[in-house]
Amino acid sequence: MKIILLEDDVSLGDRGKIVEVKKGYAMNFLFPSKKAIIANKSNVLMMQNMMLHQNKKIAKERELHQKDATKLNGITLEFVSKAGLSGHLYGTITTEQIVEQIKEKAGIEISRKKVALNTHIKTAGSYTARIKLFSEVNITVPIVVSVEVEEQKESGSKRKSERKTERFEERSDIE
Repeated sequence: MKIILLEDDVSLGDRGKIVEVKKGYAMNFLFPSKKAIIANKSNVLMMQNMMLHQNKKIAKERELHQKDATKLNGITLEFVSKAGLSGHLYGTITTEQIVEQIKEKAGIEISRKKVALNTHIKTAGSYTARIKLFSEVNITVPIVVSVEVEEQKESGSKRKSERKTERFEERSDIE
């Protein structure tokens, strides 16, 4: 089904673009949430007229977002998280955490919906996030995830079976 996007979408494309999507996705999500309209002749003409009036505004916004992209160009996002013995993190690094760190390091506020991850970040290592600031203004930001080192406490280092045997020995001494 051909549709016209009413909003920028990281995976589908820019506002005003005609794209092909599955009918169920359009009918059940895009149309009810007013993110797209069906691509018929009247809607295409209406969107073309609207885009002509907004070209100047779009050019100004593109310049602002291009400046933001240059600020983000040299930044590497670093996360430190706790992990289990297998190396899996306790929780994942989310797009909200990425947006917060971008705000701290670069002073740029962006929506978490503008951040796209190739995979879920569940283990330590190097990753990349694609950030779509504006149409045709995309940037890839490197992400480094490291594991927080914890020292084991002596009381917690004994196994459960060792603690049980100690209790049993204490009881036998009482008799």
